[in-house]
Amino acid sequence: MRVLLLRPAAEKKSMARVLPLGLLAIGSVLKRAGHQIKILDLRISNSPDDELKSVMQSFNPQVVGIGVMTIECKYGFIDAAKVKEINPEVTIIFGGPHCSHEPKFILNNPNVDLMVSGEGDISIVELIQALEEGTDISNISGIAYKKNGTYIRTTDRPVIRDLDNFDQEYDLIDLERYFNFQSSMDFFPVYRNKRFIPLVTSRGCPFKCTYCHDIFDKSIQYRSPEVVVDEMEYLLNTYGIQEFHIVDDVFNVNMKRAKIVLDAIIKRNLNVHISFPNGLRADFFDDELIDMMQRAGVYRLALGIESGSQRIQDMIKKDLDINILENVVKKLTRARMSVHGFFMLGFPSETRMEMEQTIDFACNLSLTTANFSLVIPNPGTDLRQTFIESRESNFEDFSEYTFDAASCNASEVDGNDLTDLRRKANRRFYLSTQRFQHVLRAVEPKWLLRSIVNTPLALLWRNAIAPTNTPTQN
Repeated sequence: MRVLLLRPAAEKKSMARVLPLGLLAIGSVLKRAGHQIKILDLRISNSPDDELKSVMQSFNPQVVGIGVMTIECKYGFIDAAKVKEINPEVTIIFGGPHCSHEPKFILNNPNVDLMVSGEGDISIVELIQALEEGTDISNISGIAYKKNGTYIRTTDRPVIRDLDNFDQEYDLIDLERYFNFQSSMDFFPVYRNKRFIPLVTSRGCPFKCTYCHDIFDKSIQYRSPEVVVDEMEYLLNTYGIQEFHIVDDVFNVNMKRAKIVLDAIIKRNLNVHISFPNGLRADFFDDELIDMMQRAGVYRLALGIESGSQRIQDMIKKDLDINILENVVKKLTRARMSVHGFFMLGFPSETRMEMEQTIDFACNLSLTTANFSLVIPNPGTDLRQTFIESRESNFEDFSEYTFDAASCNASEVDGNDLTDLRRKANRRFYLSTQRFQHVLRAVEPKWLLRSIVNTPLALLWRNAIAPTNTPTQN
């Protein structure tokens, strides 16, 4: 069958350069199953409507798969409507994290025919085969659909344990288009080389933080270190990839395995740049791991800190002792690694004093950069249930979900004040001579100079001259 895999257009393009790994994984298994696959990423299109129409006409897909996170649902629905307008007979399948926990919300949209929940690598192959052969789909695990006005959700598919058999078929994506795509990321120090690619070495996380989903059953599965480094070497030699962003949820939770991966990179002398943008655990470092990271080419990493209040840490089940942070961050910056901190404001029952405590805590750490997000109660999390109970409502208008507004606030602080606190946090953190000193210690001079030169250009690009691909609101 001809299957088009679609990444919806979005209002913000800052992360557009990042490959849609979920679609690539699904496309890879379908290609190996003998289907014709095309991946269309409208986020990197300056004319998404025109490109969608062109691909629909030239490729003429029988099935269109759309992958969405919670904050992307509205864009997925917009593009699904456009697909149906072009070809009403096409079958539209939704997948992605949001689908696993809100199937009725997804299937209530008149343009969505089927849905895949959980890991879709196996379910999608079985589903496409059944559609091609016209056979019954009710026995396929991990899907949902409507039949005669009734919602049907089949049995959950078990978590995939062996990840080594799911190689990526990189020829499904025009990598050069991502490398050449212009955005504000070109100027900010979030990468050292435009030819970078995200890489997954494991799936899942064993921790039970209340704000995180359970799509992987709160467990973690690994790709073998040899397979991981083989892929890096292949991408380096075949596509000239000089930088890798390892996007595991918790790469360093198994420090023994992490060291094996890093050791293989060192021994093969790959000479690449490595970043960990997703938030490593601060309590899983030792001196040997830090040294190996430095020798393997790690220049930037993020720590998932979330709060400077130990009460909040315990409440969200992060199981992180905040007293260790100062020493860990200092060791990492001394090793010439830029350290980013993730923080969240607006947890249920969180007071203004506790938020101020988080801001103070972040500003006093020797971090290079930091991000202060407002809490989002995503589906499939314990946090969402707490929000529902506090608001006495299911709060199913996911179009209101955003990183920039306090539309889902359940803290002890008014929504407007919460937004002001977030702005205050950014001002205090970045408008500081102390921050510049920390940056000097962590960033090598030539890369620091590039950032100093390019950051004003980034702000100009983002706010004045960047092309827009905001989807048309139908």
